[in-house]
Amino acid sequence: MSNNDMPAVDVATVTGLAVLAVTLIIAVYRELREGRIPNWVTLSGMAIGLILGYLPGGIPLRSSIVGLLIGFGFLFIFYVFGGVGGGDVKLMGAAGALLGADLIQSALFFTALTGAIMALLALIWSRNFRTGLEGMVKRFVLLRTSEPASPAEQVSPVTVPYGVAIAVGCLAALYMR
Repeated sequence: MSNNDMPAVDVATVTGLAVLAVTLIIAVYRELREGRIPNWVTLSGMAIGLILGYLPGGIPLRSSIVGLLIGFGFLFIFYVFGGVGGGDVKLMGAAGALLGADLIQSALFFTALTGAIMALLALIWSRNFRTGLEGMVKRFVLLRTSEPASPAEQVSPVTVPYGVAIAVGCLAALYMR
């Protein structure tokens, strides 16, 4: 195969994917090790994603901005209700800036699917599946939040390292592209 037969490699796109990979690896490592995703990881990913939007051939700046807003905004809704942490919100914003508006939508879908599977497995693993499911039904379906739970009904919350779900969701979106 001669050099003329090789597809053109876009430096901005490859750089964006490399930055996304490094951002996700560091975020997952830190979340699994320390239980949090540092701001320097997420904010750097956002900034580099926006900077790469200025380079020719990569994701256009507008798509990078819209991707950041979609990723950040969607998870921010869950952050407000206590479903995810602030680091998860910022990590999805960084992923949006690096993936662009088109890919962040499928990344969000795959992230939500992965997160739901992880949460279900965590509930089963903790042996609080029935109690956890009943608590969810009471809170979200019946909206029974005015009565405090008795000590017998209180269960320690099951946490899921959502950064892992975000990483899997981003990889799945890139693979399905």
